[in-house]
Amino acid sequence: MKKTFAVATLSGLLLLAGCATSSNDSTSPAGAPKPGIGDLSYQGDSGANGEKAGAPQAPAPDGVTATGGPVVGRSLIYRGELSVRVDDVVKSADQLTALVTTAGGHIGAEKRVNDSSESQAWITVRVPAKQFHSVVEQIAKLGTELNRSSNTEDVTEAVVDLDTRIAAQRASVESVRRMFTQAKQLSEVVLLERELNQRQAELASLERKKAGLDDLVSLSTITVTLVGPNTVVPEPEKEPAPGFLGGLEAGWDAFVATVQVALAVLGFLMPFLIALAIPVALVVALRRRRRPAPAAPVPATVPATPATPPASPDED
Repeated sequence: MKKTFAVATLSGLLLLAGCATSSNDSTSPAGAPKPGIGDLSYQGDSGANGEKAGAPQAPAPDGVTATGGPVVGRSLIYRGELSVRVDDVVKSADQLTALVTTAGGHIGAEKRVNDSSESQAWITVRVPAKQFHSVVEQIAKLGTELNRSSNTEDVTEAVVDLDTRIAAQRASVESVRRMFTQAKQLSEVVLLERELNQRQAELASLERKKAGLDDLVSLSTITVTLVGPNTVVPEPEKEPAPGFLGGLEAGWDAFVATVQVALAVLGFLMPFLIALAIPVALVVALRRRRRPAPAAPVPATVPATPATPPASPDED
């Protein structure tokens, strides 16, 4: 029994010694040199998540942002245009403002023309994306809807990409800041300060893009045109027909446009041509009066020739 216990104890000690040796080999030696502060590739010992800051960051998987985790839903931008004929443009514009304010939005831009014959109002409103369709329907009920158009843009991939780039840029800025605090030589301070300013400018640019994209996603844009009862609305341009008919129509339109331009140029030049024709006609008339009348031609005299008698047949 004593012999068995001794063998087991010796095996355990050898096993512990082997584990300690492998653990020491896996770590860097105490005398190993570390990268210098001035080396921009040095990113510190470890990051906030326990990863080495100098190691390249893996791209975020599909549907996952670098800061917010999985994407909930999709990032959509809604835009719409609506024209409505109303009885009173001023009153309807005030109703539209109250409607948008109640929905949690605001007026982005506004222009009004108060004329008895042609009264119109152009109003750009920003409403929450969840209220986009309901607000459009309520605006259409202000009067008689003339035309409507809307489109939707999916920017989910752009949002994910910006989140990933912003997170990476922030980590890069923090890494340079740590190196800046550890710099001792003037040349290192100047180099790191220049690098820090450049990375901060890039981070600010990315954050501005992200803020603008978030604003378009959170608040949809609706362009509303309120038309008075007597205002003539121009008809929308129709798309040309494809093929031969489309080419024929385009050629005819070009021919008519050319004729119209030629007539316009002729009408523009007509007063000048009339003004120049009057003095030219006077000069021609004066020259005709001053020119002497041509002398009558003298008839030529023809000398008389004696008549020759006819030859007799004997002479032949």
